[in-house]
Amino acid sequence: MAAPSASSAVTHGGPAGRAPSGRVPGAAPRQPAGTVRPRRRSSLRRNRYRGRNLLVLALFLLPAVALYGWLFIGSVGQTVLYSFYDWNAVSDPVPVGLDNFTRLAADPIFGQALVNTLYMTGLLVFVQLPGAFLLAWFLYRRVRGWRFLRTVYFLPVVISTAAVALLFGFLYEPNFGVLNALLERVGLDDLGRDWLGDPLTAMTAVSVPLLWKEVGLMMIILLAAMQGLPGEVLEAAEIDGVNGYQRLRHIVLPLLSRAIGLCLLLCITTAFKVFDFVLLMTGGGPGNRTEITGSYLYAQGFERFEYGYGSAVAVVLTLVVVLVVSIPRLFRLVMRRPTP
Repeated sequence: MAAPSASSAVTHGGPAGRAPSGRVPGAAPRQPAGTVRPRRRSSLRRNRYRGRNLLVLALFLLPAVALYGWLFIGSVGQTVLYSFYDWNAVSDPVPVGLDNFTRLAADPIFGQALVNTLYMTGLLVFVQLPGAFLLAWFLYRRVRGWRFLRTVYFLPVVISTAAVALLFGFLYEPNFGVLNALLERVGLDDLGRDWLGDPLTAMTAVSVPLLWKEVGLMMIILLAAMQGLPGEVLEAAEIDGVNGYQRLRHIVLPLLSRAIGLCLLLCITTAFKVFDFVLLMTGGGPGNRTEITGSYLYAQGFERFEYGYGSAVAVVLTLVVVLVVSIPRLFRLVMRRPTP
C-alpha cells in the first residue's frame, strides 16, 4: 500500500498531530480576518483613571466653588431678600413686600440718576471707545516712539481715582483753575465758568476724568487684538489695491469684533458701577444733576442706612445692566434669523 501523501496528512490529520483545520489541538480558535478583539480591561482601566482624575479635580475646585458661592451667590441672594424688607442694620428687619420697588418707581432722584448714568454710558461708548481705537491704530502703525507713547497712554489707568479726581478738581476750579486761566489767555474768558457748579456742564465735567482714566485700558485691549491680525490678509488686500479706509472698514473692524464687543461691555458696566468720581468731585450736586446710579446706591445704603431700599436699587440696577448688555446680542440673533 502506498504511503499517505503530505497533502492528505494535512487534510485528514497525520503523524504531525495537527488538526484538520491546520491548527494545533487545544489552541484558541482564530479570529476572522478584519475583526478586533474588545479591549474591556483597557477601557475599564481608562474609565477608572478618568474617574480618579475627576475626583481629584473636584476636590481641588471645591474650596474655590464654596468661596465663590458664599461671597457672590450668597450675597446676591441676600440682597434680593433684603429688598423686600425695611431694615437699617440696627433694628430687626420688617417685611414690606414690594413697597421698596414702588417707592423706587416714584423716586425722581433715581430717575435723574438713571438718565445721568445713560448719558455717561453714551460718552464712554461713543467718545472713549473710538478714541481708544484711534490710539491703538496709531500705535499699531509703529510710529516713532510708539513704545514710549504706549506707556504714556496707559499711565492714567494705574493712577488712583482720588488722585485723578483731585487733579481735575484743580483744573475745573473757577477762580484759579487751569482751564479758566487758559480760556482767559486765548481771549475766550466769556466761556469760563464754574464747571462743576453749572448744571449745564457738571455732568460732562465729571465724566471727562473717567474717560481719561479708562481710555488706556481699552487701547491696550484693542492693540493686543490688532497685533493678532493675520498679516497675509492685510498684505493681500494692499496688493489688490484696497485703500486704507476700505481695509479698515471691511477687514480690520470685522476681525476685531470680539475685542470691540468686550470693550463695549466694559464701557456699560463701568458707567453703572462708578461712584467715586461723583463722590469726590461733586457729591451728586448741584441739585442732583451729577447723581448717578452708583452714587445713589452708595448714599442710600451707606449714608442713610436704608439697606432695604438700597437693596431694591441694587436689584433694579442689575436688571437694567443685564437688559442693556443683552440688547446687542438680541439684535444679532434677530439679524441672523432667516427670512421666510
